[in-house]
Amino acid sequence: MTLKVGIVRSSEVSKWCVFETVDGQAEFKIRGIGYKPFQVALEKAGNQISSKGYDVMVKDENSKLYHELLLDAAGAHLIQDWKGIVFAEIVEGKSVETEKPYTPENASKLLNLGDIGIVIWSFIKEQAQKIQEEADKDKATILGKSSSFINTRKRMRRKRRTKSNKSSS
Repeated sequence: MTLKVGIVRSSEVSKWCVFETVDGQAEFKIRGIGYKPFQVALEKAGNQISSKGYDVMVKDENSKLYHELLLDAAGAHLIQDWKGIVFAEIVEGKSVETEKPYTPENASKLLNLGDIGIVIWSFIKEQAQKIQEEADKDKATILGKSSSFINTRKRMRRKRRTKSNKSSS
């Protein structure tokens, strides 16, 4: 008897999603929340906070707040691409609008410094969770297994001991 094992490669699942507000819309190509580099970035963010301790008297210009690390992780790993993002910046007293291509640096700027960065981050995270749930359902269907656990123990019956009615002579 042999054991047949299905090998599941980490497939990169992503999908284009439309983000709409009253001021306009943009499209984001979003990866599933289970994307390994994103999960690693979350662990690193947690480790950075716990390893630096809570010494509030030390001035460190390069340190980031935990939520900034989460925004950076989403920008670098959950967003794969975008369309229709225009940055409006004040340059020499004039408002200048420029369409920016996706880069992790531009995504960090959008999420951390943009006036609706938190709203966009929330949208990205919600969509990433939905995309991952859909991918996990598809994977379970393909493998023919449910998403819940599989009981591998065989049910064994205990033999009951019976008393014998033998008479001793």
